[in-house]
Amino acid sequence: MYPTTLSKWLQALVFTCFVFIPTSGIAKEITIGMGNFEPYYIAKGDTGIFTDLIVAVFHRLPDHEPRFIFGRPNNRLWRDFNNGKVDAVSNLFDSVETKSCRSDPIFRFRDVAVTRTKSDVNLESIRDLRGKRTIAFQGAKEFFGPEFSSAVSEGSYSEASEPRLQVQALMDNRVDVSIGDMFILLHSIRSKSEKGNLENEMRATEFRIHDILPVVFSRMGFWDLDLCRDFNLALKQVKDSGEYEKIYANYLKSLGLSLVPTQ
Repeated sequence: MYPTTLSKWLQALVFTCFVFIPTSGIAKEITIGMGNFEPYYIAKGDTGIFTDLIVAVFHRLPDHEPRFIFGRPNNRLWRDFNNGKVDAVSNLFDSVETKSCRSDPIFRFRDVAVTRTKSDVNLESIRDLRGKRTIAFQGAKEFFGPEFSSAVSEGSYSEASEPRLQVQALMDNRVDVSIGDMFILLHSIRSKSEKGNLENEMRATEFRIHDILPVVFSRMGFWDLDLCRDFNLALKQVKDSGEYEKIYANYLKSLGLSLVPTQ
């Protein structure tokens, strides 16, 4: 009986040691679906505005390690997430149907209407988009709501899978108005200039920016409800520390402008 009792005691000891082995140094990998438009997503170096925001939050969640999967246009991004191909998704619009947990608002856009300076198109409100040839990003109608959707439906309207296609359509005079983010426009102009292609060279003076759209936000989506909750708590810490606004300010400065108040 003694050997049997000893054997059981040793088994219990081994099990106890196994259960209570410290796991603080083992981070769980979280795959995150990412978009394809700079400067919000920059695959080289795992950076960009949205990427840096996510990294800043995960720095406060040491038990989790983000692994980014870049290059997805919006529709594929959301589809892959809903099909369970990634653990989390960035840039989740409120209009996208999903049974996942949505984070608090994290990704802030500064969307504007852009026209060619030589076109003399004047836009003072969303209503002025009526009758215009307009191009926007995927999901823009749902993103901006009924007023925008109604206005652009009264003209020629299309959506592009990549921001550079919007800028090129405007340059080629195939559209009157391009709806998109100010950061992306400035980045596209700088990228064209750096390539030195004189036929396609663009300058900021060739465009007019019409500030007719509201400041809007998108979210992260998570299948893990506990991680979603913890992410929100860490996001609040990032905002309270000032790191959130600093990330936006640094990128705008890199594009040649100081931070433009948006709230």
